[in-house]
Amino acid sequence: MNDFFSLLKAVTVDCKDNGDSFVVADRLSVIERLLEGSCYRLVSREPLALLFAKRIPQEGEKVVLISSHVDCVYSRCFCNDDNECYRGTFDNSFGNAAVLWNMLNGSLPGNAVVAFTGDEEKDSKGAVQALLALGRLGCDISFALVQDVTNVGWESGALFTIENDACIDILTGYGIVSSLEPYSGRFAFSHNAEPDESWCYAEYGIPCRTLCVPSCGELHGDAGVLLRKESAMEYCKVLSMVSSVLSAPV
Repeated sequence: MNDFFSLLKAVTVDCKDNGDSFVVADRLSVIERLLEGSCYRLVSREPLALLFAKRIPQEGEKVVLISSHVDCVYSRCFCNDDNECYRGTFDNSFGNAAVLWNMLNGSLPGNAVVAFTGDEEKDSKGAVQALLALGRLGCDISFALVQDVTNVGWESGALFTIENDACIDILTGYGIVSSLEPYSGRFAFSHNAEPDESWCYAEYGIPCRTLCVPSCGELHGDAGVLLRKESAMEYCKVLSMVSSVLSAPV
């Protein structure tokens, strides 16, 4: 797709699970269709997670896991253009669209594995299944970069937020902070934010952070939220930039 709005609209469709498997998989079907013919292949299909990479990770290889949950709680899903904002049910179709934008435009590092996960709204079993799948492949997860939507930073005009950081060594943390220097004053930081998949990864001792886009409105409400178009495009750039920093050897 040639523009971000079309991609966001395409993935803002229903996706639900019962804690064991997906029971409504409309969004997953769209994601698989969009990635057909791309350089990405499905490397693992789990009951609550689909993992994509440019190639199957090798045993012992260090990979960056980008974790993008697809499950939602809305009774209806929609996406509209609202002048300088998008309005819609974006938890977490926005994150799905942003990582797909980078995948389709070749903007992620070669050792990135993208997991589209379920059960984030409850127990994060999709995140656990992603970890187990990568464990079976024998690769080493050097970092888990989680995607989500937030209410933090909207009023201050933040372009993106960094939330729920855990298990990060000082050199990696410095590398991330240094890469964000061009955005000084344009992003917000919240060490202990609302629970998300980063809490699950942290329990397994995996370095992780959540990269969020600020929104205005009730995140789980059927009326949807507002999301600034400027934030959307800058978020896509930052996702690419940070994942590339994390993929570099320390």
